[in-house]
Amino acid sequence: MENQVSHALAILEEPVQYVCLLFMASMYAIKIYQLVKKPFPPERAELKGDRTAGVIQSMANIFRPWGMESSRKNLYFYTEFMIFHIAVALTIGSTFFIPLTPQLMTPTVSAVIMVFMGLAFLIGLRRIYRRLTAPEIRIISAPDDYFAIILMTVFFAVGFVTMYLWIQGKPETGWMWVFFLMTTFFLIYVPFSKISHYVLYPFGRYNFGMVFGGRGVLNRASHDLSWDPKLRK
Repeated sequence: MENQVSHALAILEEPVQYVCLLFMASMYAIKIYQLVKKPFPPERAELKGDRTAGVIQSMANIFRPWGMESSRKNLYFYTEFMIFHIAVALTIGSTFFIPLTPQLMTPTVSAVIMVFMGLAFLIGLRRIYRRLTAPEIRIISAPDDYFAIILMTVFFAVGFVTMYLWIQGKPETGWMWVFFLMTTFFLIYVPFSKISHYVLYPFGRYNFGMVFGGRGVLNRASHDLSWDPKLRK
């Protein structure tokens, strides 16, 4: 499918996105540098497990719903979580595929992305409702939480309509403009919002795996264990 658009939209789809993407990457580089410089939490407990195995298990925990009580007892929430984040990845991908490789955005591929966007939109609505009505969620919610989930839900809705029109052979519409304008805003906003939690995830899971793997909570099948607390000051 050809992406024959006006010069103005072409600028928004590519140069503007590249500048904003560079800005986001720079902010993430600073954040990652700050995280790397932070010392590892001091650990004085006796080594009873394999820290390396603990880190691996902790990192892979997202793909092991049976390993978490919350997802084991509520498989629906885990399925919802996976669909939502797959939709995020596909939506982000489409902002690159549309201007750079429109030939890959065939009606079939576009329809698959559209389906995930639609499901994510419905999930977003349910999450907004739950955040507003569940006392245990509402009490820990900050304004950024509400703004982020509402914005993401609207983004999926806009993307759904945009994909539908793309399939109809309409690469330049008002919806496409709004879709890429929202993408531009996200690239600037995300590094300062809770949406950037995925940058913190590997650091948190690494620390969790090192501590609880070493304590034998995650792994007790280790041999030749040794532990020198002085090494973890």
